Amino acid sequence: MTYIVLDLEWNQPISYQSRPYREVGDKLIFEMIQIGAVRLGPDLTPAEAISIPIAPTHYLRIHPRIRRMTGLDSEKLAGAPNFREALLQFTSWCGEDYTLLTWGCDDISVLYQNIAFFHCEDILLPPLCDIQKLFSDVHHLKDRSGLKAAMEMMGILPDESMAFHNALYDAWYTSLVFKTLPDPSAVLDYPQKPRQLIHARKGAREKTSGEAFDSVQEALQSETAIHPVCPRCGRVLALDGEYIKQSADKYIAVAKCRNHGRILIRLRFRIDEDGKRILSRSTAPATSANVAYVHTKQLQMRERQARWLEEHGTLPDPDEELLNADQSSMPFD
Repeated sequence: MTYIVLDLEWNQPISYQSRPYREVGDKLIFEMIQIGAVRLGPDLTPAEAISIPIAPTHYLRIHPRIRRMTGLDSEKLAGAPNFREALLQFTSWCGEDYTLLTWGCDDISVLYQNIAFFHCEDILLPPLCDIQKLFSDVHHLKDRSGLKAAMEMMGILPDESMAFHNALYDAWYTSLVFKTLPDPSAVLDYPQKPRQLIHARKGAREKTSGEAFDSVQEALQSETAIHPVCPRCGRVLALDGEYIKQSADKYIAVAKCRNHGRILIRLRFRIDEDGKRILSRSTAPATSANVAYVHTKQLQMRERQARWLEEHGTLPDPDEELLNADQSSMPFD
């Protein structure tokens, strides 16, 4: 059996009010524009590689953020094969008796949404297994490691000629990290399943645009975090207890609106090119399960913090954790 490391790049609508998105809706939130893959030899060294550009058929304008990250634009994708042609080209290159490996769970969800949208279910693929989860488990990491952070941990230097966020180069880097694992075959125990991608509609939900702060702590003490608003009536709310950290870049809490009951508050962090901590907030009506979950986690968090302080004298630095976080912006249901 051959291991093939796969990475994908995709475009998204310029606006969720745009005509292309209104025509397809949640059936195609992200449209694939590049397949990159590396075939590994018997010693797990990269042996062959392939990069297949894909011409978009619905989101024809490349989103500025995607263009900046990937270097792909409409001119570079002009004349490229459509999705079905690209997928057939890829599976033909893969041959027989192979397993697909990816870094994380985003690629499989986008891939299978495109397969369903473009009616390519007849093109069969083997299971996709998650190197990122295996790597995090092997190294006993609290959160999933990002690819750059994993390379730094293993002393793998990026090549100046191979920029990140290119499907081929990311697949190549992933293969180098994969080879460092003590038992790479254990990746077969980490098959993935695609998750449904959604776009949160306005109305019952509220979402702020990113706000810049110098530190995570400053952001958590800001008006944006401490005084969220009800997504239905716009009333300023008070938190019911503190935020709990779900991962280095995600925090969650509950507030109460006297008109609309409990409201679930989610905070999401990312780091921009200037090193600023960018905070986005979303709110939505909370279910009873949401409320119970948050209250339970708040109690558990206090107990963990007390034990940590007793053992280490100080709590972990949230900014350092954010720098090493595996951040995903995928809108999963």
